[in-house]
Amino acid sequence: MNLDLNILLTQVSQTAKEIGSYLKNEQANLKQSAIEMKGLRDYVSYVDKEAEKQLVVKLKDYVSDAGFLTEEDTVEYEKKEYTWIIDPLDGTSNYVHDLAPYAMSIALMHKEEVILGVVYDPLADEMYTAIKNEKPRLNNNIISVTDKDEILNSFIGFGIPYDVTTEARNILSNTFKHFGNASFRLKGSAAIELCYVASGRYDAYFHSDLSAWDVAAGAFILQQAGGKVTDFRCGSNYIFGKELVATNSKLHNAIMKNIINLR
Repeated sequence: MNLDLNILLTQVSQTAKEIGSYLKNEQANLKQSAIEMKGLRDYVSYVDKEAEKQLVVKLKDYVSDAGFLTEEDTVEYEKKEYTWIIDPLDGTSNYVHDLAPYAMSIALMHKEEVILGVVYDPLADEMYTAIKNEKPRLNNNIISVTDKDEILNSFIGFGIPYDVTTEARNILSNTFKHFGNASFRLKGSAAIELCYVASGRYDAYFHSDLSAWDVAAGAFILQQAGGKVTDFRCGSNYIFGKELVATNSKLHNAIMKNIINLR
């Protein structure tokens, strides 16, 4: 199957806008009684589920016989040549508390390689897009990473995992040691924060206890922008390995040595 990625990107971006409008409208009407708990500090609502259904229906039309890997299990996963990895609402905790940001994350994987990524923030109306071998864009403007090469005075995003393991506590402790040297932000949406690194708003971002749908699109967009993404061992298992360090490339070694610091 030969795909025209430019045409596909246009289709996916338009779909993200349409479903993003649904997310934005429903946030104003969401009642606390409609919110469920999937686990400790882990929320879900009818909005996540309905948005995912709408997204799956649309994407099925764009690539015939593609598989799906989804957060809300709208479609049973089957291994296929092409696989959509989607999160209809990344940042649900923000969403249900009437906060920003939250985003839709859509990635297309060909065999073992991501070839298309879209992350859309409906509240800011910011669309991050990338396809293989082309520069990524924010609302059609080309983006790139910063050239910061040291932690001092850098701007770093991070997340607190649902499961705060001993390893996670050590990383958070290391982070705290650098509060006087750098600015740290916790926004609550991995997909968006990866794109912040890609667009030069952040110099780096790290998080653990993540799922593929949280990071597949954002990590790809960042790599296309010149950034570097690894797991906590500096390996390549960051999509399915549930841990991720994402930087402008130049800052990567410093983050690994001084904050992740796994021995």
